[in-house]
Amino acid sequence: MKINWHRLFGLMLMDYFSDRGFRVELEKALSQKRQYLDVVIVERKDEEANLSGICDGFDNLSSHNLLNYKSKQESLNAWALEELIGHYVNYRKVLGRSRQTKNDDIRLYAVSTRRPSALLSLTRATEVKPGVWDIRVLGLDIRILVLSGLPLEQQNAVLAFFSFNAEKVRFALEH
Repeated sequence: MKINWHRLFGLMLMDYFSDRGFRVELEKALSQKRQYLDVVIVERKDEEANLSGICDGFDNLSSHNLLNYKSKQESLNAWALEELIGHYVNYRKVLGRSRQTKNDDIRLYAVSTRRPSALLSLTRATEVKPGVWDIRVLGLDIRILVLSGLPLEQQNAVLAFFSFNAEKVRFALEH
């Protein structure tokens, strides 16, 4: 007989808190609306990965890469990173235990149009190159790409479209 320890634990807490002014709910669905991860980049198994000439910041892609994007009107802040980590947890669950994915098989990226100065000052962020930062949160490495901070170079042309900078958008159109 298999014991459902999670349910047993919840039932015990339900009884314990029943006369203390709290309600205990088991197996609570947390999504009131569908939650969407902005972008997932998955390595194709039928083709060799080619990272030569790739945009700055994407030089460390893995098998599964989860991206959270914040445009000019949105802030890349601690809440956005918490959301990204939540998506990471859900993604790991979707992959399931049958797939032997290791932590290194999934990478996290927070992409922001503008520089998240408050976030970078609160964390021990390491600037890898202009416009690219690495931070570690709860044991997870997160790469931050600041589109407005990426240099005007051929490999960054595709990202320059989202810099909201007229000069960089012109560069993107030309390249």
